[in-house]
Amino acid sequence: MRKHRGPAPEDTLFFDPERIERLRHAVADLSWLLHRDYAPKAALELVGNRYQLTQRERMAVVHTAWHGHERRPPETVESLKNARLCIDGFNLLITLETALGGGIVLRGMDGCYRDIADIHGSYSLRQETEKAIALTAETLKKLEVKEAHWLFDRPVSNSGRLAGLVERIADETGVPMHAETADGVDRKIKACPGVAVTADSDILDSGCRWFDLAGWIITHDIPDAVVIDLGTGPARS
Repeated sequence: MRKHRGPAPEDTLFFDPERIERLRHAVADLSWLLHRDYAPKAALELVGNRYQLTQRERMAVVHTAWHGHERRPPETVESLKNARLCIDGFNLLITLETALGGGIVLRGMDGCYRDIADIHGSYSLRQETEKAIALTAETLKKLEVKEAHWLFDRPVSNSGRLAGLVERIADETGVPMHAETADGVDRKIKACPGVAVTADSDILDSGCRWFDLAGWIITHDIPDAVVIDLGTGPARS
């Protein structure tokens, strides 16, 4: 029996209003430091110690801080019509699985939606996996996307099974999407000739065209998702 991608036991901390406010201040402080070229690791250590954050909270803060790089604004939904998409497979899928499974999804300073998962080369299919792919397929059809190319990191376990599952759902639904496993997925997504679908800050900072499809799907089609906005902290000048 596959497990749900639900909240971790320590995620109860994210339902304490005082801790949420502390995290928002921490995100604002870390963003301020990163914008001024402080080393990311040292900046996170400084902010984490100041606000006495747990390891899970530090992960949340670094996932939602503004990393100080100028980047292109996201594409509009209208611009996706007849567009070719390069989908950062694990990035999109795990965020949608988390939202469907009742786990914590974070909205960052840049408006992107992200999970707090860290797969470290090991991924297991969850009860929400097929639904997340099917929901993506429905959305691609609704937005009249011309083609979607899913890329999964080859070294990560079960990447081949996921690519096969995407291909099967594409055949069943008639949605023009296909999938493959590859090395150097981040590099390939950055070089996408169309629109990159990801919320990975490193990719977004590369200057590519991009769209946060996970955020759009969560906002429009997963009304029960547990979304915590950490991007509304106090302004820093």
